[in-house]
Amino acid sequence: MNNYTNILEDCIKIANERQASYGESSSSLQKTCDILRVAFNIELTTPELALVLVALKLSREKNQHKDDNIKDCINYLAIYLHTYEKHKQ
Repeated sequence: MNNYTNILEDCIKIANERQASYGESSSSLQKTCDILRVAFNIELTTPELALVLVALKLSREKNQHKDDNIKDCINYLAIYLHTYEKHKQ
């Protein structure tokens, strides 16, 4: 079993790779919120959307365990904290 700091290091590596591929997460989440508002009249803040993505990963984990589900959850929670701080300013 991995030491939990190794797991966190994996999460950081994944976050850095995703950011290099897709850009800054809060920008992507904001674009998604904008699409949801225009297409479906659903109003979500970026922190709320991050929590929706955590729920999605937990749903997948309940169906079948994969380390990726948990690591993505950890990263989505980090994104939540980041966007929450930005959102409340």
